Amino acid sequence: MTRPIAIVASLIAFLAVAAPAQAAKSCQREGGKLLAADGRVRVVSVKERAQNSETRRDRIYGCWTTTGRRFTMFMQRDFGLDLISRAQFEIVDGRYIGVIQQFEGGVSESLTAATWDAQNHRAVHDSEPCDEVSAGDTYGVLDAVFFHGGGMAYTCWGHVHLADGRGDRELEPAGTRVTQLGISRNGHGTAERLYYMVDDTMVKTVAL
Repeated sequence: MTRPIAIVASLIAFLAVAAPAQAAKSCQREGGKLLAADGRVRVVSVKERAQNSETRRDRIYGCWTTTGRRFTMFMQRDFGLDLISRAQFEIVDGRYIGVIQQFEGGVSESLTAATWDAQNHRAVHDSEPCDEVSAGDTYGVLDAVFFHGGGMAYTCWGHVHLADGRGDRELEPAGTRVTQLGISRNGHGTAERLYYMVDDTMVKTVAL
């Protein structure tokens, strides 16, 4: 009687190996609209029912295609002409998502920046130090760029911040006016560099 049992056990083991792995769920399930894609990363929006005085309510997801796992990055909402929100996305190294959000209401405008790790489904950095900084009717971030490891650099009215694995810190002394952030990449193994203008005259670079 042991031989039939051994045959059945062998058949079960064979079927377990031969059966195809369950396909990952689509990142665009539930009618998700594709906003950005690169490598295994997708950014999608899913429309939700507007609440209270909202005129639009979209849930913005990051997604890792290998597993199909989605994670909420933020809610994008409009309130008629009183508040209109927009977002720009940049995917770095086929893994990290950089976002600049713009909020427009009346004559004022505010911007924020943040990064997410799509593989690990988590937020990495944000521009919170700029939240209360204003220049006239513009609040928050003036410019932002994204680089490897979920890092980012951003400015808020002269202040330039670098946020990476060592934390968030200012690069220039108080009173310095920094503009025109940029990232230099050549794709040949050379380290990325951050560059920017100081007081509109001098270009400075920082190895990342």
